[in-house]
Amino acid sequence: SRENMSELTHRISLFLQMLVQHPEGNIVVFTHGVFIEVCIHQYCPQALDNGRKRVYNCDMFAMDCVSRDGTFLRLDNAHQI
Repeated sequence: SRENMSELTHRISLFLQMLVQHPEGNIVVFTHGVFIEVCIHQYCPQALDNGRKRVYNCDMFAMDCVSRDGTFLRLDNAHQI
C-alpha cells in the first residue's frame, strides 16, 4: 500500500533528525521529488512560494539544516539551484 501524508511527514521528521546526528558539515541527499517537496513545504514553505511551486524529480535544492545539541530545529535558506 502507498504511504499516506501523515506517514510521509513522520518519515521526513525522522530523516531530518537522523541527518543532524551526522558530524559532516555538508551532506548531499538524493530523493524523489515528492519527498523533498513535502519536506520543504513543511519546514521552509517560502522556498516553494507557499505551495505555488512544485518540485520534480531531478530538481536540485540547497538548504541549511539547523540543529541545536543534536536536535533538528528547522530548515533555512532553501532555494533551487
